[in-house]
Amino acid sequence: MPKSMRHPMLLAVIAAFVFFTNLGAAHLWDVDEAIFAAAAKEMLARGDHMVPYFNGEVFTHKPAMMYWFMIAAYEMFGPTEFAARFWSAVFGIGSVLLTYRLGWLMFSPTVGFLSGLVLASSLNFNLIARAATPDSFLVFFSTLAVLVFVSGTGRAKAPSANTNEREPNELSANACEAPWAGQTRFEPSWATYTLTYAAMGCGVLTKGPIGVLLPTAVIGLFLLIVRAQPLEQARSTGWGGSLINTVRWAVGLFAIKHFLRTVWSMRPLTAIGMVLAVAAPWYVLVGIKTDGEWLIGFFGVHNFGRFFGAMENHRGPIFYYLVAIAAGFFPWSVLLGPSWSHMKRRLAAEDPWRPGFVLVGCWFAVWVGFFSLAGTKLPSYVVPAYPALALFTGALVDGWLRDPSTVSRTWNRLIWGTVALSGLGMLVAFPIVAHRFLEDDWILGAVGLIPLASAGVGLFFSERDAARGAVATLSVLGIVLAIGLFSFGAVRVDRFQASAPFGKWIAEHTPADQQPAIGSFHYFRPSLVFYTGRPIDEFDTADKVRSFFAAHPQSAFVFTTDESFDKLDSALPPDVSVLNAHPRFLHSGNVLLLGRTQQGSSTAKSAERPVSARQ
Repeated sequence: MPKSMRHPMLLAVIAAFVFFTNLGAAHLWDVDEAIFAAAAKEMLARGDHMVPYFNGEVFTHKPAMMYWFMIAAYEMFGPTEFAARFWSAVFGIGSVLLTYRLGWLMFSPTVGFLSGLVLASSLNFNLIARAATPDSFLVFFSTLAVLVFVSGTGRAKAPSANTNEREPNELSANACEAPWAGQTRFEPSWATYTLTYAAMGCGVLTKGPIGVLLPTAVIGLFLLIVRAQPLEQARSTGWGGSLINTVRWAVGLFAIKHFLRTVWSMRPLTAIGMVLAVAAPWYVLVGIKTDGEWLIGFFGVHNFGRFFGAMENHRGPIFYYLVAIAAGFFPWSVLLGPSWSHMKRRLAAEDPWRPGFVLVGCWFAVWVGFFSLAGTKLPSYVVPAYPALALFTGALVDGWLRDPSTVSRTWNRLIWGTVALSGLGMLVAFPIVAHRFLEDDWILGAVGLIPLASAGVGLFFSERDAARGAVATLSVLGIVLAIGLFSFGAVRVDRFQASAPFGKWIAEHTPADQQPAIGSFHYFRPSLVFYTGRPIDEFDTADKVRSFFAAHPQSAFVFTTDESFDKLDSALPPDVSVLNAHPRFLHSGNVLLLGRTQQGSSTAKSAERPVSARQ
């Protein structure tokens, strides 16, 4: 194998191992996974690949790209959990390789490898790479757009005879290998911008306008900065203080002439043309086929509505994403403090890696800043900034490996103390949750032993200035913790989900020549639609439930909870009773399945008591 292929091949193997291990072992999780997987399943059943549907209605949450890939996987593997998640894992591997290539171009091959490793072993990226949601697709296309831009603006450089990749205490070592190192002019060609905006067009087909707006803002902010007066020159003019000069410099970035010149240099007409060429045909067709219903719901509710107000109670303070990243980028989030210090030192030293750091900073600032202002907040919204965080962290780790003093003894102790505290938190919190909701499945708390043991090993290496051992410990921690949580821990928790057992029970107790009618009263989960394979009518009054059973004398079922059953009991037909029951997942009480006694055969009476999730 050529030497140049060893790093990307190794990263692909590591990412595939982490993302695909037990990928289909757990059932779909409500709400997002189940609703998207069910929508793709319904589109396939309808033979309509143009209009997203869920539960028999036009579904306006997301554009078509993700559904097309899910449908392709269903046709290859059948409508299974593995198939629903398959392409998310594939695109996750792709994002790891794109991050590697970005690190190679902006910094060095070593930084590229380390950045890919960091991304592949961070928790929230693992989560979205294993989930049947559009997030992994959006990360890929957003990162691809940045990579095309970087590839089209870098100039290859011949290595200097004095360069020694292993030389310590040399900030610019190996920088000459990076096409971006030391560059001051960034003039992408028309072809570069065309391909960049084509990648963004795919992002628009994946998740809407943010697929083009935010990547364009990242590149635009970068160009505004690198084409502006250097901050050091502004400080030397004697304006009356570093802070005032910095503010004036920042304001100068958006001076009308400078701003418009930069915007025009980004070829906005090309941007509009390429995004429309890639995404507009589907948007136009889905608008025509739904008489505008899909477009109104998507743009009006799920774009403007989510930005200006908190939907589904997903709200949070302005610093929400700092906390989300601290948890979601774990274990590498423990290095963000020293990474910031490392970047400031390199920028102050006029380092050749300055352009790369500026782009990474713009990337992070745009995504996190935009969604910090939005009304609706979810941890997954800023995962497209994780490749930037990985590059930021990979540059520090590269310096740490060259010179262990890059991370001070104090930082080392804080790093491993934080890892140990996270392990203790898991040891305490997971058994408490298990006691409350998961039938005392206390073994889940054992996951906390992974970071706890890693903290001891990592501190041992750090106290001996063995940076390689410390970095290896963090890498193994990220990989093992992700597998422990998502490949095995999630499977144990999955035993307590109710929808799949209910779907199986209904199939077993419905004659083969009948299609059951299914409803719900004050209890609805998207996973019920997926696992029953039927649309589910939602009722808000007891009279509607009684009319539902009257209209379907043969095979009819209604889901409710034991709390809501009291409102129904007197209104139900005499031959309708509780056929099955299951503890509510992560809630108190039980989910009940109501139906006619003969449908449940001899199991009807015994099922009136809750059925253990372990059975």
